[in-house]
Amino acid sequence: MTDSLAKLEPYLLLARSTKGAAAAKIILDVTAAPGIYVFSELMELSNIQELSNDPKYQGHYQLLRLFAYGTLVEYQTASSSYPPLTAPHQVKLKHLTLVSLALKNRSLPYGLILSTLQIESIRQLEDLIIDVIYAGLLGGKIHHQEKVLHVDWVAGRDLEQKDLLEVQSGLLNWCKTAETLLSALDDQIQTVRQNSAKESAKQAEYKIYRDREYQSISNELKASKFKSFGSGGGQGISTRHGGIGGGIGKDFSGMGGQMTNEALLAAVAGAGAGGGSGVGPRTNGRLTTRNVSSPDELATQRSSKRLRD
Repeated sequence: MTDSLAKLEPYLLLARSTKGAAAAKIILDVTAAPGIYVFSELMELSNIQELSNDPKYQGHYQLLRLFAYGTLVEYQTASSSYPPLTAPHQVKLKHLTLVSLALKNRSLPYGLILSTLQIESIRQLEDLIIDVIYAGLLGGKIHHQEKVLHVDWVAGRDLEQKDLLEVQSGLLNWCKTAETLLSALDDQIQTVRQNSAKESAKQAEYKIYRDREYQSISNELKASKFKSFGSGGGQGISTRHGGIGGGIGKDFSGMGGQMTNEALLAAVAGAGAGGGSGVGPRTNGRLTTRNVSSPDELATQRSSKRLRD
C-alpha cells in the first residue's frame, strides 16, 4: 500500500488548491487511476469535505466514500446516487470488493465471488484474482479444480469511524490471546529450566559417584598387584637358592650331620663352579644337585687326580 500512497500524493497537492467542479474532477480521476486504493487522506481535506454539502457535487463525494469503504453491491443498490462509472471505475471497485470479501473469509468459493462481483465466467474471475494479487492487495492460491481461492494475507482498506470499535475489539482479543500464549510459554520455560537443573544435579552426582568408584577400583588393582608381586618374588628366591641349600643339606644328611672342613669347602667350591661336588649345572633357569656319599669318596677322588697330574 506504500505505492498507493505515493501515487495519491499528486492528487492531494491539486486538491488543496481547488474547489467545486475542479475538486469533483479530482475525485473522478483519482478513483479511476490505477494503483490507488486508499483515499482517507484525500477525504480529510476541507476542500473535498465541502463537496458533501454541495447538492451539485454531493454525488462525487459519495463516490469517493464508496471507493474508500464500500463495495460493488452498495453501488448497485443505489447507483443513481453516484456519477456514472467508467470501465476503469468498475474494475477498481471489483478489486476493492474482492479485498473486502477476503478480509472476512479465508476461503472464497468461486460461486460467492462470481455472484458478488457480477462476473460471468471462471476465466474472467481468475484473471481478476491474478490482477488483484499482482496489485499487492492480497496473497493466496487459486485452486482451479476445487473452484476456491485460499487467502494467505490481505491488505487493509480505509476505516470508517464505526469500524474503529470493531478494530479495537479485535486488538483487545489479540492482546488477550498473546498474553495467554506468553503465560503458557513462561510456564513451559520454567518447567524446562527445572528439568534442566535436575538433570544437571543428577549428572554432577553421577560424576562424583563415578570418580569415587574409579578411584576405589584403581586402589584395589594397585593393592592386588603389590600382593601378587610380593608373594611371587619370595617363592622365586627360595627356588633359585634351593639347589645349593638342597645339595649341601643332602651332603649333611648323608654323613649323619658330620662333615670335615675340607669336605665342606669342597662342596661349596663345587657349587660355585657348577661342578659335581654338591650343586649341578643350571637347567631351565634352576640349579640341579647331586649327592656326595661320603668324605672317603672325596679323598679317593682327590688322590686319583694327584696321580694323574
